[in-house]
Amino acid sequence: MNGDRTAALAGHAFLHGMPADQVALLSRTAERISIPAGHRLFDEGGPAENCWLLTVGRVALDLPVPGRANLIVETLGSGDVIGFSWLSPPHQWQFGAQTLEPTTAFKLDGPAVQALCDANPELGYQLAMRMLAAAVRRLQATRIRLLDLYAPPGSG
Repeated sequence: MNGDRTAALAGHAFLHGMPADQVALLSRTAERISIPAGHRLFDEGGPAENCWLLTVGRVALDLPVPGRANLIVETLGSGDVIGFSWLSPPHQWQFGAQTLEPTTAFKLDGPAVQALCDANPELGYQLAMRMLAAAVRRLQATRIRLLDLYAPPGSG
């Protein structure tokens, strides 16, 4: 069973190119889950203890806006990772997340992954580089959204 999970994890875009022994270690902390549409994965300010590697479906990252509905800041889908806040103190979510449609993912136990990384610096390096690349892509996407939002009327 763990071999099947390891093979499935190795095929996830986020882990592309990660050495097989590192994927095998990571698979020890992974649970394949199905999540119904409309399910809240987490809320801003809550304890951050997991991350998810999405395989099917879409998840909205959002922020609460007083007096209004939550503002969707990004929509993520297959091949994306959700949840960086478990990596560093204070281990609290900076956004909220809700599934927009039925979703399947690998749920990784943050404290267990952290312990594996502490014991295996190569795994820590592999994950840190992938998380950094995903964070840079998100920052770039946010920059483009802000440029669109604040562009002068008629400039697009």
